[in-house]
Amino acid sequence: MKLKIITGLSGSGKTTALRSYEDMGYYAMDNSPAYLVEKFIELNETQENPIEKMAVVIDFRSHNLDSNMYQSFISLKEKNPDTEIIYVYCSDSMILKRYNELRRPHPLGEFGNVSDGIGKEKELLKDIRQISDRFIDTSNYTAKELKKVIENSLDKKDSMIVNLLSFGYKNGISEDFDYVFDMRFLPNPFYIDELRPLNGTDNKLKKYLDQFPILDQFESDVYKLINYLIPEFKNQGKNTVTIAFGCTGGKHRSVYMTERIYKKLKNEDYIVIKKHRDKEKW
Repeated sequence: MKLKIITGLSGSGKTTALRSYEDMGYYAMDNSPAYLVEKFIELNETQENPIEKMAVVIDFRSHNLDSNMYQSFISLKEKNPDTEIIYVYCSDSMILKRYNELRRPHPLGEFGNVSDGIGKEKELLKDIRQISDRFIDTSNYTAKELKKVIENSLDKKDSMIVNLLSFGYKNGISEDFDYVFDMRFLPNPFYIDELRPLNGTDNKLKKYLDQFPILDQFESDVYKLINYLIPEFKNQGKNTVTIAFGCTGGKHRSVYMTERIYKKLKNEDYIVIKKHRDKEKW
């Protein structure tokens, strides 16, 4: 059986990931202890028409029923070799934001305290994290973008996630950026009346920026750098890299370059996601 085990931090998007697999034809189960999944696999093997692929969320909620989750995960992988453990997480600040928006207490926090709960959950799952096969940082993803990551992971040979992101300096730089390329070496279309209302996806604006010869070499150098660094990131156990392109307002030059690099990378075996962070401000 092709089995996807989704685990990780509360508020990071495990349910969204599970639903994404369900939409792709996986039999989906939420909040099931690992040893029960193992029993399910044994039962499934005896069926005339066995389930061929399944996705299941196994997280801290199983701890009360399974005091040794780590060993149960190991046993499950031995029982079913085609098993992938996917650890979903995001930044503490984003988890806090999501819990505040939902106005829910953290189930592990003392008196529902979210920060306290995050710390306890990380400690509870630290051994599981070490044996996970893939990591997805959802800090900058919407539910739709996370679903795209899941869908693309089935088509790509390489599990490396390359996030391409445009942003405006006037709206701040995020600590989640691994590399930042400053596109302010190009003239600012904001000062050209007919281009000001446009954004970097508009053909007229693209035609204007395409005229600068430096961009072909710049695109080539960035592309080579990304491909050169990815194996080194993998050697360090990192499977996600965020490449950001910035300009003053995050509407013209940064968007234009993000689109160009995305077009260049999208046919590679990496999982490539693009996002225009400041789109709502255009």
